[in-house]
Formats: sequence, structure tokens, C-alpha cells
Amino acid sequence: MPVAARLRTALGLTGGAAILTAVGAGVGVADVPPRFTSWPLLALLAFLPMIVAGTLLARGRPMVAAAVLVAVAAFVPGRLLSDLQIARDTMAVSRPELLAPPSLAAPSPSLGLWLLIAGHLVTLAAGVVAASRPSVPDEQESSNRLVLVLLIGAVAAIALLGKPFTSSDPLLLARGAWNLPLLGFAGGLLLAATVPLAAAMAASSADADTRRGGLIGVALGLTAVAAPPLAAGLLVDRLGVAWGPVTALVAAALFLFVRPDGTVAGETDEPTLPGATRMHAVAGVIGILAGAVTAVGALTPQFTVPAGLTTPENYAAKLVLPAGVAVAILAACLLARGIARTVRPAFLVSLAALPLTVAGAIGTVVTGTQRIGAVEPGPGVWFMAGGVALAAVAAVCGAIAGAIEREDAEPERAQELPLPVLAAAFVAALLGVGAFALPALRAPDFVAPGLFTDFRVASWGLLIGLLAVLVAVGLALKSRPVRATALFCGAAVVVGVRLLELPLTGARAADAVAGPGTWLAAATVVALLIAAGARATRR
Repeated sequence: MPVAARLRTALGLTGGAAILTAVGAGVGVADVPPRFTSWPLLALLAFLPMIVAGTLLARGRPMVAAAVLVAVAAFVPGRLLSDLQIARDTMAVSRPELLAPPSLAAPSPSLGLWLLIAGHLVTLAAGVVAASRPSVPDEQESSNRLVLVLLIGAVAAIALLGKPFTSSDPLLLARGAWNLPLLGFAGGLLLAATVPLAAAMAASSADADTRRGGLIGVALGLTAVAAPPLAAGLLVDRLGVAWGPVTALVAAALFLFVRPDGTVAGETDEPTLPGATRMHAVAGVIGILAGAVTAVGALTPQFTVPAGLTTPENYAAKLVLPAGVAVAILAACLLARGIARTVRPAFLVSLAALPLTVAGAIGTVVTGTQRIGAVEPGPGVWFMAGGVALAAVAAVCGAIAGAIEREDAEPERAQELPLPVLAAAFVAALLGVGAFALPALRAPDFVAPGLFTDFRVASWGLLIGLLAVLVAVGLALKSRPVRATALFCGAAVVVGVRLLELPLTGARAADAVAGPGTWLAAATVVALLIAAGARATRR
């Protein structure tokens, strides 16, 4: 299908999605009305991407229009999970623009909710169709970087994790992502992560049109998420404006007017992809910030309790500190030109240690706030969440540096992989599955989060850690010896953090002993180090 026809199809799908969203908001998502007349605002937000993309297409900027639709579609998974939480439990969400329970009786979902969900799916399809197009790389020299866009995205991500509004209404509580059940929490976390990741991917593109359209699309997607709770805070009695939506909308405006190199939109120079050395430096600086901010979160109270109540102990947060220190040390190595390229693979893998540990700490906070209504997330939670967002941005920068480096490097002949390396890698991958899937400690009346049973918020961290180790081992088998050694070492850092769970958090349960996950983690670290040593000796 020609590019123009694909874009017209994507535009038509976007219009169809907007109609579904507008109709769904108009007929209502539950058998109770929203707290205020929100459907005009929701309809406008739904039609904005089609209007902007259609205008760009009419002005002869089809590639910019396509990038807008792709970036808007990136927000669909998080929004879809958030809306599915309404279908699962209408009383658990804080969405006055869609429903407002008049009593303690739980409302029932209605047709409008399924129309909203269908609109999300059609928007995603439009993004997929729009993405199927060639890009045109430019030839400009590298400029000041993506730092500004990445920092704006990180601030917006933290803002989306805050409370949507303030409330003195006992039937309409101001629940942020941390106070929602698993489905809503995952949706909120995914929305927050989407902002810096989508902005970084757009701003780092080699195509100038993709850069511009991608940032416009991120601004539109962010506005669609932040505007409804802000309107609720302004228009609904007993509700007030919170800082999160306001900050998110300011970030959306900055995405529209500020370019990745720090210039204001309207100037003639376009930002381009910088060299690997600069990207290593950017990844290193952001990585140091990620490790430091996460470590501060581990040392800062994770709970806010009223006077007179005892602050709950968050044992899982004790693992966050060594993970943050390890990431910061490896990130600092990226600032040294002589070893940056060698250390980069280990740094990228080690970043998984942050979500691995932070998920457990945040899971404890979520459980505590749900069980004790007077307890709220403390400042440490926001620091840890910000550290994970910065880690995602650092991962994007490091991956871009690797892509630039591979383009500049000469192709290498395929070499036969030594049998000791292959055997050690296979054993490490096999043991690693058990290290993350099985409990690290056992104790009477204690049930640890797992991957296959008792899946909780902390289980997402275990899943990310396991996937990072398996991907690192797989890539190491196809990489040059130096890079393969670094990948094995980075995986050993992640598993090593898992190994620390018993000594650092064992006090959470009486009579705690090492579980199978601890022993398998120790064996996995040994296997990874053997693989690294065997690969390092083969030049």
C-alpha cells in the first residue's frame, strides 16, 4: 500500500476511534453519571490527534502526521489497563469524568466503557498502520542533545504518578496509581513510563519529521491523560486541583515548543543524533542520577502516617540501596572515554536491578496503603519512581549509543563459540529462571511474591530481572568477546542483587531461612562469572 494511502487509512482509523470515545463518554461507562459534564472535553481530546494529523497531511507533511499518530498510540496500553480497572472494580478508581458513585453500592459497567476500550484498540491499530512507512534520515551534524526532552519526560512521569486531584468527598477518594489495585496500578505505571520513553525515541530519531511529529504526539497523549483530572479538580465541588495534572500539562506544552537541543520551535536548525561519545556521557549522567535518586528513595521514609501511628517497616526497600549504588558506579564508568564502550553493555543490563528492587518496595507501600486507610505513600516512593523513570531514559540513551557504535564499526566474521562459554551460558540461563521464579526465603506464615503463583506488584520486578538476564545471556552468545564479557557481568550484577534479598530483608519474617531462589541465585552468579571469564580469554 502506498505511503499516502496508509496515512489516509490511519487517519480514518483515528477518526473512528475518536467517534467511539466520544459516544462512549456520552452514553456513560456505568449505570451512574459522571460528576460533571465531561463528554465535550473527552470528545475534544479524542478528536485532537485526528485534527492535528489531518492538518499536517493537508499541508504536505505526511511523515510528521504519521509520527503524531504513532506517538499517540504509544499511550494506548496504559490507558487500556486503566479503563479495564473500571470493568473489574468501579469503586476502586478515581475517575469523576467517567463515573461518580452516589453511595457505597458499586455501579455496574455499561456499554460506554466497552466503546472506550474499542476506541483504544482502534487508536492502536491506527498507530501500527501509520508506523509502516519509510523514514528519511537527514545529514546534519549532531547538536546539543536529548537531555532537555528526557528531563521533561521524567518530570511528567513523576507527575502522572501523583494524585489526580484533592478530595474531601468520602465517596470520591483521590487515588493515585499507588492506591489502585494491580490492574490500575500497572496502567498508571505504564502511562508514566510511556512519556519519557516515547519522547526519547522520537527525539533520537534520525528523521527530522519523526522528531517533530513524535514530540507533538507525546504532547497530545499526555494532555489527554492529564486534562480530565485537572478539569475535575476545577469544576467539581469538594474536589481540588493537585500538582500532578498541572505539571503534566506544563510538560506537554514544553514538548510542543522546545526541541531536543534546547532551541525553541520555529528556529531553522533541527536536532540530530549525536555521536556515541556524547551519548555515552548523557547515559552516564542520567544513570548516575537514576542510581542516586533511587538510593535517596531507599533512605527516605516510604510511608506518611498521621501523628501517633507507628510507621510500617519497608524491608523490601533495603534492597534498593545496593542496586542504586551498583548502577551509579557503572554509570560513572561511562564518563571515562577509554572504557565507556566496554562498560556500556554491563551498565544497560544492570539497570534492570532498579525496577527489580523498586517493585518490591513499592509493592509493600501499595499493600500498606490499601490495608491502612490513614497511611499514604511517603517521599521515598516518589524518589524511587523517579529513579526508575530516569533508568528507562538512561537505557534508551545507552541503546542509541550502541546503535551508533555498531554503524561505525566494521563487520566481524562469525566465530565458533567456545564450548565452555556455551555450556556456562546455558547453565546460567537455566538456573536464572529458578532464581527469580522461586522464593528467596522461606518462613512460617510468609508467602513470597512469585512469577507463577501469588503474582503481585513485586512480581513485575522479578519478571523484568529475569528477562534482562535471559536477554543478556542470549546477546552475549552473539557478541564480540569484550561485549559478551560485559553482558555476562551485567547479568551477574542483577542476579547478585537478588542474592542479597535474604541477608537484607530476612528480618521481615520470623525464623526465615534461605529458599531455593537464594541458592539458585548464588549458582547463577557463579555460572555467569565463569562464562564471562571463559569469553574474556577468547580474543
